[in-house]
Amino acid sequence: SSSSSSSSSSSSSSSSSSSSSSGPSSAVSASAPASDAAGAAQRQGKERLPPVSFERWRATLAGAERGFEGCVAVGCSARTLDRVAAFLRHDGVHGSFGIHPLNAADWSQDVEERLRDFMSLPKVVAWGECGLDYFDKKTGGEVQSDEWRSLQRHVFARQLCVAGSLGKPLVVHSRAAEEDTLALLSEHLPRHHPVHVHCFTSSWTLARELLDRFPQLFIGFTGVVSFPCAGELREVVARVPLERLLLETDGPYMAPVPFRGRIAHPGHIPLVAEAVAGVKGVPVEDVLTTCRENARRMYGF
Repeated sequence: SSSSSSSSSSSSSSSSSSSSSSGPSSAVSASAPASDAAGAAQRQGKERLPPVSFERWRATLAGAERGFEGCVAVGCSARTLDRVAAFLRHDGVHGSFGIHPLNAADWSQDVEERLRDFMSLPKVVAWGECGLDYFDKKTGGEVQSDEWRSLQRHVFARQLCVAGSLGKPLVVHSRAAEEDTLALLSEHLPRHHPVHVHCFTSSWTLARELLDRFPQLFIGFTGVVSFPCAGELREVVARVPLERLLLETDGPYMAPVPFRGRIAHPGHIPLVAEAVAGVKGVPVEDVLTTCRENARRMYGF
Protein backbone atom coordinates (compact mmCIF):
# COMPACT_ATOMS: atom_id res chain seq x y z
CA SER A 1 0.00 0.00 0.00
CA SER A 2 1.18 3.49 -0.29
CA SER A 3 0.34 6.84 0.96
CA SER A 4 0.35 10.21 -0.52
CA SER A 5 0.56 13.65 0.86
CA SER A 6 -0.07 16.60 -1.20
CA SER A 7 1.23 20.05 -0.82
CA SER A 8 -0.31 23.08 -2.24
CA SER A 9 -1.03 25.20 0.62
CA SER A 10 -0.28 23.20 3.59
CA SER A 11 1.82 20.38 4.62
CA SER A 12 2.11 16.75 4.84
CA SER A 13 -0.10 16.60 1.95
CA SER A 14 -1.41 19.27 -0.38
CA SER A 15 -2.57 22.69 -1.44
CA SER A 16 -2.53 22.83 2.06
CA SER A 17 -1.03 19.51 2.29
CA SER A 18 -2.41 16.13 1.67
CA SER A 19 -1.58 12.56 2.30
CA SER A 20 -2.91 9.69 0.31
CA SER A 21 -1.60 6.35 -0.78
CA SER A 22 -0.61 3.83 -3.39
CA GLY A 23 -0.28 6.09 -6.17
CA PRO A 24 -2.69 8.17 -4.69
CA SER A 25 -3.54 5.83 -1.86
CA SER A 26 -2.33 4.73 1.56
CA ALA A 27 -2.28 2.39 4.49
CA VAL A 28 -5.05 2.73 7.07
CA SER A 29 -3.91 4.49 10.20
CA ALA A 30 -6.78 5.48 12.36
CA SER A 31 -8.58 4.06 15.28
CA ALA A 32 -12.32 3.63 15.58
CA PRO A 33 -13.43 6.40 13.22
CA ALA A 34 -11.30 4.93 10.44
CA SER A 35 -13.07 1.60 10.25
CA ASP A 36 -16.03 2.97 8.28
CA ALA A 37 -13.82 4.61 5.69
CA ALA A 38 -11.63 1.55 5.39
CA GLY A 39 -14.65 -0.65 4.75
CA ALA A 40 -15.93 1.75 2.13
CA ALA A 41 -12.57 1.77 0.39
CA GLN A 42 -12.51 -2.02 0.33
CA ARG A 43 -15.98 -2.05 -1.21
CA GLN A 44 -14.82 0.46 -3.79
CA GLY A 45 -12.03 -1.92 -4.77
CA LYS A 46 -14.56 -4.64 -5.45
CA GLU A 47 -16.41 -2.33 -7.82
CA ARG A 48 -13.44 -2.51 -10.19
CA LEU A 49 -13.27 1.18 -10.90
CA PRO A 50 -11.66 1.95 -14.25
CA PRO A 51 -8.03 3.14 -14.07
CA VAL A 52 -7.57 6.90 -14.18
CA SER A 53 -4.32 8.50 -15.27
CA PHE A 54 -2.70 11.15 -13.12
CA GLU A 55 -3.18 13.74 -15.85
CA ARG A 56 -6.88 12.94 -16.22
CA TRP A 57 -7.36 13.07 -12.46
CA ARG A 58 -5.62 16.43 -12.21
CA ALA A 59 -7.80 17.81 -15.02
CA THR A 60 -10.94 16.98 -13.00
CA LEU A 61 -9.98 19.22 -10.09
CA ALA A 62 -12.33 22.15 -9.70
CA GLY A 63 -12.81 25.13 -7.43
CA ALA A 64 -10.55 25.13 -4.38
CA GLU A 65 -9.13 21.77 -5.48
CA ARG A 66 -7.31 23.53 -8.30
CA GLY A 67 -4.91 24.93 -5.69
CA PHE A 68 -3.19 21.53 -5.75
CA GLU A 69 0.55 22.07 -6.17
CA GLY A 70 1.87 18.60 -5.56
CA CYS A 71 1.88 15.57 -3.32
CA VAL A 72 4.01 13.01 -1.54
CA ALA A 73 3.22 9.52 -2.80
CA VAL A 74 4.20 6.86 -0.30
CA GLY A 75 5.38 3.36 -1.09
CA CYS A 76 5.36 1.23 2.04
CA SER A 77 5.47 -2.43 1.01
CA ALA A 78 8.11 -4.31 -0.95
CA ARG A 79 5.73 -4.99 -3.85
CA THR A 80 4.60 -1.37 -4.29
CA LEU A 81 7.94 0.45 -4.19
CA ASP A 82 8.51 0.44 -7.95
CA ARG A 83 4.85 1.13 -8.68
CA VAL A 84 4.88 4.26 -6.54
CA ALA A 85 8.28 5.34 -7.86
CA ALA A 86 6.74 5.42 -11.34
CA PHE A 87 4.53 8.33 -10.21
CA LEU A 88 7.60 10.50 -9.63
CA ARG A 89 7.75 11.24 -13.36
CA HIS A 90 4.76 13.53 -12.94
CA ASP A 91 5.18 17.22 -12.14
CA GLY A 92 4.52 17.94 -8.48
CA VAL A 93 4.71 14.33 -7.32
CA HIS A 94 7.36 13.61 -4.68
CA GLY A 95 8.04 10.31 -2.97
CA SER A 96 8.52 8.71 0.42
CA PHE A 97 9.47 5.07 0.83
CA GLY A 98 9.62 2.68 3.76
CA ILE A 99 8.00 -0.43 5.19
CA HIS A 100 4.63 -0.06 6.91
CA PRO A 101 4.28 -1.97 10.21
CA LEU A 102 1.60 -4.24 8.75
CA ASN A 103 4.17 -5.17 6.09
CA ALA A 104 6.96 -5.78 8.59
CA ALA A 105 7.44 -9.33 7.26
CA ASP A 106 8.68 -7.73 4.01
CA TRP A 107 11.80 -6.46 5.75
CA SER A 108 15.14 -7.91 4.64
CA GLN A 109 18.64 -6.73 3.87
CA ASP A 110 17.73 -6.56 0.19
CA VAL A 111 14.67 -4.39 0.93
CA GLU A 112 16.77 -2.10 3.08
CA GLU A 113 19.26 -1.68 0.24
CA ARG A 114 16.45 -0.92 -2.22
CA LEU A 115 15.09 1.74 0.13
CA ARG A 116 18.53 3.27 0.54
CA ASP A 117 18.81 3.48 -3.24
CA PHE A 118 15.42 5.22 -3.47
CA MET A 119 16.61 7.85 -0.98
CA SER A 120 19.15 9.10 -3.52
CA LEU A 121 16.49 9.93 -6.12
CA PRO A 122 16.02 13.71 -6.48
CA LYS A 123 12.26 13.72 -5.85
CA VAL A 124 12.31 11.43 -2.82
CA VAL A 125 11.78 13.66 0.19
CA ALA A 126 11.28 11.27 3.13
CA TRP A 127 11.56 7.78 4.59
CA GLY A 128 8.33 6.01 5.51
CA GLU A 129 5.74 5.43 6.32
CA CYS A 130 6.99 3.16 9.07
CA GLY A 131 6.00 2.62 12.68
CA LEU A 132 3.83 0.38 14.84
CA ASP A 133 0.28 -0.92 14.44
CA TYR A 134 -1.06 -3.16 17.19
CA PHE A 135 -4.72 -2.78 16.24
CA ASP A 136 -6.57 -6.09 15.96
CA LYS A 137 -9.31 -5.82 13.34
CA LYS A 138 -10.95 -9.04 14.53
CA THR A 139 -11.45 -7.95 18.13
CA GLY A 140 -11.24 -4.18 17.91
CA GLY A 141 -8.57 -4.37 20.60
CA GLU A 142 -4.81 -4.86 20.45
CA VAL A 143 -2.88 -7.69 18.85
CA GLN A 144 -1.61 -9.96 21.60
CA SER A 145 1.09 -11.80 19.64
CA ASP A 146 4.46 -10.98 21.22
CA GLU A 147 6.21 -12.30 18.11
CA TRP A 148 4.32 -9.94 15.78
CA ARG A 149 4.85 -6.95 18.06
CA SER A 150 8.53 -7.77 18.40
CA LEU A 151 8.97 -7.97 14.62
CA GLN A 152 7.26 -4.60 14.16
CA ARG A 153 9.47 -3.01 16.82
CA HIS A 154 12.62 -4.43 15.24
CA VAL A 155 11.73 -3.21 11.74
CA PHE A 156 10.66 0.22 13.02
CA ALA A 157 13.83 0.66 15.09
CA ARG A 158 16.00 -0.28 12.12
CA GLN A 159 14.24 2.22 9.86
CA LEU A 160 14.60 4.94 12.49
CA CYS A 161 18.33 4.33 12.60
CA VAL A 162 18.74 4.33 8.82
CA ALA A 163 16.58 7.42 8.26
CA GLY A 164 18.45 9.21 11.05
CA SER A 165 21.83 8.33 9.58
CA LEU A 166 20.75 9.57 6.14
CA GLY A 167 19.14 12.73 7.52
CA LYS A 168 15.88 11.93 5.73
CA PRO A 169 12.60 13.29 7.16
CA LEU A 170 10.48 10.51 8.61
CA VAL A 171 6.80 9.62 8.10
CA VAL A 172 5.48 7.67 11.10
CA HIS A 173 2.42 5.44 11.42
CA SER A 174 1.20 4.68 14.95
CA ARG A 175 -2.03 2.89 15.85
CA ALA A 176 -2.89 1.36 19.22
CA ALA A 177 0.82 1.51 20.11
CA GLU A 178 1.37 4.85 21.83
CA GLU A 179 3.83 3.78 24.53
CA ASP A 180 6.12 1.77 22.24
CA THR A 181 6.01 4.40 19.48
CA LEU A 182 7.15 7.12 21.84
CA ALA A 183 9.84 4.88 23.40
CA LEU A 184 11.38 3.85 20.08
CA LEU A 185 11.34 7.37 18.64
CA SER A 186 13.02 8.68 21.78
CA GLU A 187 15.64 5.91 21.78
CA HIS A 188 16.62 5.88 18.11
CA LEU A 189 15.95 9.31 16.63
CA PRO A 190 17.83 12.58 17.15
CA ARG A 191 15.74 15.18 18.95
CA HIS A 192 15.75 17.66 16.06
CA HIS A 193 14.96 15.18 13.29
CA PRO A 194 11.98 16.20 11.10
CA VAL A 195 9.03 13.86 11.68
CA HIS A 196 5.48 13.69 10.33
CA VAL A 197 3.23 11.54 12.56
CA HIS A 198 0.60 10.95 9.94
CA CYS A 199 -3.14 10.30 10.14
CA PHE A 200 -3.13 11.05 13.86
CA THR A 201 -6.05 9.57 15.79
CA SER A 202 -4.37 8.99 19.13
CA SER A 203 -4.62 10.86 22.43
CA TRP A 204 -3.66 14.39 23.40
CA THR A 205 -1.26 12.81 25.90
CA LEU A 206 0.76 11.25 23.07
CA ALA A 207 0.52 14.37 20.92
CA ARG A 208 1.82 16.57 23.74
CA GLU A 209 4.73 14.20 24.48
CA LEU A 210 5.71 14.07 20.82
CA LEU A 211 5.54 17.83 20.37
CA ASP A 212 7.58 18.43 23.52
CA ARG A 213 10.28 15.87 22.75
CA PHE A 214 10.75 16.60 19.05
CA PRO A 215 10.70 20.32 18.13
CA GLN A 216 10.65 19.58 14.39
CA LEU A 217 7.81 17.08 14.58
CA PHE A 218 4.47 17.71 12.87
CA ILE A 219 1.15 16.00 13.50
CA GLY A 220 -0.99 15.19 10.47
CA PHE A 221 -4.78 15.19 10.44
CA THR A 222 -7.06 13.77 7.77
CA GLY A 223 -10.72 13.99 6.78
CA VAL A 224 -11.54 12.14 10.01
CA VAL A 225 -11.61 15.61 11.64
CA SER A 226 -14.88 16.23 9.76
CA PHE A 227 -16.58 12.99 10.88
CA PRO A 228 -19.48 13.52 13.32
CA CYS A 229 -18.14 10.75 15.58
CA ALA A 230 -14.66 12.28 15.90
CA GLY A 231 -15.28 14.61 18.82
CA GLU A 232 -12.27 13.43 20.82
CA LEU A 233 -9.98 13.89 17.83
CA ARG A 234 -11.25 17.45 17.32
CA GLU A 235 -10.24 18.17 20.92
CA VAL A 236 -6.70 17.13 19.99
CA VAL A 237 -6.81 19.31 16.87
CA ALA A 238 -7.85 22.27 19.02
CA ARG A 239 -4.75 21.81 21.21
CA VAL A 240 -2.10 21.16 18.57
CA PRO A 241 -0.51 24.51 17.57
CA LEU A 242 -1.25 25.38 13.95
CA GLU A 243 2.50 25.79 13.39
CA ARG A 244 2.96 22.07 14.16
CA LEU A 245 0.07 20.73 12.10
CA LEU A 246 -0.08 19.12 8.67
CA LEU A 247 -3.14 18.47 6.50
CA GLU A 248 -3.36 15.14 4.71
CA THR A 249 -5.77 12.74 3.05
CA ASP A 250 -4.31 9.26 3.68
CA GLY A 251 -6.07 8.27 0.47
CA PRO A 252 -7.85 6.19 -0.54
CA TYR A 253 -9.27 6.24 2.98
CA MET A 254 -10.60 9.00 5.24
CA ALA A 255 -12.37 11.10 2.60
CA PRO A 256 -13.83 14.13 4.40
CA VAL A 257 -17.51 14.97 4.67
CA PRO A 258 -19.38 15.26 2.27
CA PHE A 259 -17.34 12.63 0.40
CA ARG A 260 -17.06 10.14 3.25
CA GLY A 261 -17.02 6.58 1.95
CA ARG A 262 -15.60 7.63 -1.42
CA ILE A 263 -11.97 7.55 -2.54
CA ALA A 264 -9.93 10.27 -0.86
CA HIS A 265 -7.41 12.24 -2.93
CA PRO A 266 -5.20 15.33 -2.48
CA GLY A 267 -7.87 17.58 -3.99
CA HIS A 268 -9.84 17.11 -0.76
CA ILE A 269 -7.28 19.04 1.28
CA PRO A 270 -9.30 22.29 1.26
CA LEU A 271 -12.13 20.39 3.00
CA VAL A 272 -9.75 19.09 5.67
CA ALA A 273 -8.50 22.65 6.10
CA GLU A 274 -12.07 23.88 6.53
CA ALA A 275 -12.68 21.29 9.25
CA VAL A 276 -9.51 22.31 11.08
CA ALA A 277 -10.36 25.99 10.73
CA GLY A 278 -13.80 25.37 12.20
CA VAL A 279 -12.29 23.60 15.22
CA LYS A 280 -9.75 26.33 15.83
CA GLY A 281 -12.02 29.26 15.03
CA VAL A 282 -9.63 30.81 12.50
CA PRO A 283 -9.97 31.69 8.80
CA VAL A 284 -9.41 28.76 6.47
CA GLU A 285 -6.85 30.88 4.59
CA ASP A 286 -4.73 31.00 7.74
CA VAL A 287 -4.84 27.21 8.01
CA LEU A 288 -3.87 26.71 4.37
CA THR A 289 -1.06 29.27 4.44
CA THR A 290 0.45 28.04 7.70
CA CYS A 291 0.18 24.38 6.79
CA ARG A 292 1.72 25.00 3.38
CA GLU A 293 4.72 26.52 5.13
CA ASN A 294 4.78 23.58 7.55
CA ALA A 295 4.92 21.21 4.58
CA ARG A 296 7.85 23.17 3.21
CA ARG A 297 9.64 22.93 6.54
CA MET A 298 8.97 19.20 6.79
CA TYR A 299 9.56 18.07 3.21
CA GLY A 300 11.58 20.89 1.66
CA PHE A 301 9.36 21.65 -1.35
